[in-house]
This record gives sequence, C-alpha cells and structure tokens, in this order.
Amino acid sequence: MTLTPGTVTWLGGPNGAGKTTVLRIVAGLLAPHRGSVRICGLDPERERRAVTRHLGFLSAGDRGLQARLTVAQNLELWAGLALLPRARRSDQITAALRAFALDDLRRQRVDRLSMGQRQRVRLAQTFLHAPDLVLLDEPHTSLDDDGIAMVAAAIEAVRARAGAVLWCSPATHELPLDADAHYLLRDGVVVAR
Repeated sequence: MTLTPGTVTWLGGPNGAGKTTVLRIVAGLLAPHRGSVRICGLDPERERRAVTRHLGFLSAGDRGLQARLTVAQNLELWAGLALLPRARRSDQITAALRAFALDDLRRQRVDRLSMGQRQRVRLAQTFLHAPDLVLLDEPHTSLDDDGIAMVAAAIEAVRARAGAVLWCSPATHELPLDADAHYLLRDGVVVAR
C-alpha cells in the first residue's frame, strides 16, 4: 500500500484484525515480518529519530499524555520529542490549542480532564508539528460532534499541505467520507475495498 501525498486512506476491519499492528509497523514501533516501510524515504525502524519529524501518531486508547502535567506542558513536551525547532514551538502550540478548542484548558492538569478533552489533547499532540504523515487509530473515540469536526479540519490541513493520513477504525460508519482510498484488513492481508 502506498500513501500518496495529499490523500486520506482508510483501513478498516473487525476488532483484532491487526489494524493497530499495521500502524505500529508503519511508525517503526514493530518490525514487519516481510516487506518494508518508508516515510519520506526513511526507514522508521532504523531511522526512528529522523522519522519523528515527519510522523504524527494517535494510538488507540488513553496513551501518550502525562497525567500530572498541564495541557500546555504536555504539548511542550511533545514539541521537544518531535524535534520541533524552539523558535516555532510557541506558535505551533498556540495553533494546536486553538485548533482543538483547548485554549481555556491550557493550564488544566490532564488528569482533571474528561475523556473527550483528553482525546482532543492527544489529537493536538498528533498534529502539533505539522507532520507529513499522520496515523490515526480510532480518532473519534470519546469525541462529540465538535471534536469530530476538529479532526476533519486538521485532516484537511494535512491534505492541503500535501501530507498523507492513514485512518484506522473497525466500523465503516467512522469512515471519512472523503477518503481517497479504502482498504480492509482480512486474515493479516490488506485488500482494496
């Protein structure tokens, strides 16, 4: 499967089909048994640090946040991990807070947020450094209609700057209406829908 710049690709399949495993392989967190992965010409398994600049990854579940830090501190921490230049951090964090309606929560500790608010913080982290490739594992989890609209706007911004998005979800009702390609995972094999 090739993810073309400026496109959104949906990967679906039942729970346990291996969608999260595919995302972890693409992100370089797991090694593939066969084949290879390239992100902007880089091998995510061998050149993980360099790939970090190009990759945004929202994993399923309530992972990736430091509960005792504030929303802004979590974004600042991620900006450093994503190798975002210091000169751009403040502007990028402000933009991410605004994009996911987190301005009023910037000084709130994450452990005091609702699940939907935490998901918006995780999404702000994912899109913070304007990655070239965004991997989304069930991005609508715990979101209300406003949160879902924020995800759609963030995806359109990635598409507009010629980035690519790989969206995974088990249910076809979560399928992005404007996805450019649709695939299903069946018995460990990705097939066109």
